[in-house]
Amino acid sequence: MYCHAIPNCCTMQPQEFEVEGEAGSDLEGTSPPVSARVKFSKKQQQQKSVMSKTKQKKLAREEQERLQKSMVVKAFHAFYEAQYGERWSSLLWALHAKPRAACLSNKFADMAVFADSMESLTNLRRIQFVSVPLYDCDNRFPHPERDDKNVYTCYLLDAASVLATEALDLSPEDRVLDLCAAPGGKSVSILQHLQFPMGSLTANELSADRRRRLWKVVMDYLPEDLKQYVSVTGRDGAQWSQPDLFDKVLVDAPCSAERHLLQNDEELCKWSERRSVQCAKRQIALLNAALKNVSVGGLVVYSTCSISNLENDKVIEKALQKRKVGVEIVHRTWLIGEKTEYGWIVLPDTSSGWGPLYFCVLRRVS
Repeated sequence: MYCHAIPNCCTMQPQEFEVEGEAGSDLEGTSPPVSARVKFSKKQQQQKSVMSKTKQKKLAREEQERLQKSMVVKAFHAFYEAQYGERWSSLLWALHAKPRAACLSNKFADMAVFADSMESLTNLRRIQFVSVPLYDCDNRFPHPERDDKNVYTCYLLDAASVLATEALDLSPEDRVLDLCAAPGGKSVSILQHLQFPMGSLTANELSADRRRRLWKVVMDYLPEDLKQYVSVTGRDGAQWSQPDLFDKVLVDAPCSAERHLLQNDEELCKWSERRSVQCAKRQIALLNAALKNVSVGGLVVYSTCSISNLENDKVIEKALQKRKVGVEIVHRTWLIGEKTEYGWIVLPDTSSGWGPLYFCVLRRVS
């Protein structure tokens, strides 16, 4: 009988392994030798137990988040169904659709450059429900281009948004305050009506980050020699105190922005009726400040992109109750949208996907 020596480097020593499954399970129907059986130390068993508890907590947390989201969504639908009734299903479908973008040409830029950038578009057509050059097309608008003076030739925005600035009934010489101006689209729209140096624009935004973007937008749409006629400020609009300084004031108030919420699950989970109520309190303060600072005979346009009546007509109603100056509502019919108790609203289910936009026009009379 001969025995072959086994080198020490190849000697198999019993080891402890952590594997999934039961220790000592059969492989191909044969029980492994004792030296190959899997053993777990007390420390490894504790680690498995901790991992299991951690996973259980994670699953429990995810389930809680799912239930919370379900409750928020249910409350969201109930809130707006109570306001819109049977219309809510079609409006909801329209709000879920991808927002549309129109193209506002910039009169301060080289229009030849603008025309060249539009050549590849299909069925480019001017939108008729506003007075400024605003365009729609069958395909996607390209990113705005700069002309030889480094001025952007156009701005992309929802066509309904332009109605808020149309409602200001702007004249070339108006002194205009855009009280909540970021991100800047409505300020760019206002600029298209003004003639410098007769007219002027003050674009205000309280948030520092949003104000930086606003400043860049406004400056990008003006040549160097005209930038002096536009001011970008960072004051609390609700505390504004410059009585009779402005002929027209736009209050495009921060709001619930439901269409944005429906495009973003994380943001939707933050919705609550209380949030809409809190928005309304801020909106009333901003509107009252605007009414006190516009000159007698001047106009204030209050607007939101909310579909909540709490943030629209109800804000107007409460502002009228609390007003400290003489005010009247200016009623007018527009080519798109529908009348509300105090103002006008453009909703995407009946306006070819544009909106939402609510606005109300108020004139200070004393």
